[in-house]
Amino acid sequence: MKRYNAFLVVSLALAGLLGTGCSGVTLSLPNGSSVVIPGLNTVTVELFNDTDFEVEPRIRFDNDNNWLASLFPSEELATGTLAPGQLLRLNVDCDELGVVFSDTAGQFAPGDDVPIGQAGSTRVLQRESDYDCGDTVQFHFIGSGSSFGVIVSVNDRVVD
Repeated sequence: MKRYNAFLVVSLALAGLLGTGCSGVTLSLPNGSSVVIPGLNTVTVELFNDTDFEVEPRIRFDNDNNWLASLFPSEELATGTLAPGQLLRLNVDCDELGVVFSDTAGQFAPGDDVPIGQAGSTRVLQRESDYDCGDTVQFHFIGSGSSFGVIVSVNDRVVD
């Protein structure tokens, strides 16, 4: 009977977790310990430099997902410079990522401060419209020089 009750509690917790989309659940066990079941409370941001040069991704974001946040995002992800062929995955708290986009990413020859290529800003993606908690937003940097650009996808589906 105890196993059935534990199974029922875990099943209900998982059902609640999946229904909310963004929260996690902490279960208190009869022995006084607890089990944390992580939710889908993050958005994975993937950056892939598919070029022969260094890239500064310049990923801007804001915790709000309204039009004002789209125009004036408050923060930039600390990504550093991506080396050629580098893949970087960041898990960002879903509540912190209301909007996200690449703001004029730059492409640089090693040791150079002047960009050899600069991409235009990508479309501003908004949480609940373009992506949700648990999704993966991908920025794929391609080309070089004047053909340098960014392909943006959500869960492997191109959106920009």
